Amino acid sequence: MQHLNWDNLRYVLMVANKGSISAAARELGVNRSTVLRRIDRFQEDLNCHIFKRSAEGYALTLEAEKMINAAREVEATLFDLQRQLAGRELRLEGELRVTTTDTFMLSLLAAPLASFRQRYPHILVDLMVTNQVLDLTRRDADIAIRPTQHPDAGFVGRKLRDIEFSVYTRKTNNVTGVQDWRSAEWIGVVESLYRSPVGLWFDQNIDPKQVVIRCDSLVAVRVCAEQGMGMALLPSVLGDTSSQLVRLDNAPTGFSTGLWLLTHPDLARSARVNAFMDHLSRELPVLE
Repeated sequence: MQHLNWDNLRYVLMVANKGSISAAARELGVNRSTVLRRIDRFQEDLNCHIFKRSAEGYALTLEAEKMINAAREVEATLFDLQRQLAGRELRLEGELRVTTTDTFMLSLLAAPLASFRQRYPHILVDLMVTNQVLDLTRRDADIAIRPTQHPDAGFVGRKLRDIEFSVYTRKTNNVTGVQDWRSAEWIGVVESLYRSPVGLWFDQNIDPKQVVIRCDSLVAVRVCAEQGMGMALLPSVLGDTSSQLVRLDNAPTGFSTGLWLLTHPDLARSARVNAFMDHLSRELPVLE
């Protein structure tokens, strides 16, 4: 135990939390062989087996379960300490981890990020563009720019504005009547987005048999719609800016969702965090 590598423990905990090597590798941003190698080293250090493999994935062995639960408590304490220390940081310099979706990176954030860099040249932004919801509690990110109607009550922040969604089709498709969209082919979203506003809308309005392709990105949905593959539900910041798409006003009523700027309460007094949130609130372009 005296030679235990705590960095390897990170990999073990991620597999324990995700239940599979592949999911842990995606979350950690490494390949499967790296995760397996780290687990092997950790087990060699302890001289015991941590996981048992089954058809359902990787599960903890009985002898490892108590140890891993204790390690999770230690990890949570370390994350708490890191956030509290970061929240007391008064310098306008150092790293700042920001996460958002590809939709908002493409349509809204490039100019505000560039002007932030000019104003605060000593703050290095680590920008993580992903449609996965990163964990602010674990400090996967310091700030999240997320579409949501109901932000997690454990976070603090501000609503930037509402984002309108509408139905779009390729201009050359000549889809006009209500019966057209009811029988049309659609571009849907993958399972990881089923609980998103777009996924819930599809569940309520579109027969799954009408979906011809599914994407894990609304930017990809727009590209597919531009190629005439089907109809698409898109935020207006993506749909209205495409020269190849037209909004279908007689399709099912769209919806809007809030665009929020969020952080953990422990980081709310950090100078870097406040500088970024204030700057984005001022510089984000106003939507018509």
